[in-house]
Amino acid sequence: MPIIEQEAQVAGTREDGSTILLPEVEVKIENIATGQEYNSDVEAAEDVANPATLTSQNDIKRSITMRVLKGVGAVGDAGV
Repeated sequence: MPIIEQEAQVAGTREDGSTILLPEVEVKIENIATGQEYNSDVEAAEDVANPATLTSQNDIKRSITMRVLKGVGAVGDAGV
């Protein structure tokens, strides 16, 4: 199950009055050999350190998804 490491939030305003938005950061940690998903980096590290498993650090994949939200009154677009 993906982990939300940071919720999207307003972090303040710039001198020009524009809003500073921090993105939502979602992390998915999984074992690419077995398909197992981990609940944390610690859980994945414990699996690597466990001599009863064949898991190596090369088997661990950490995917990060950032959702950048357009703020109220923001100007611009996502591009082409």
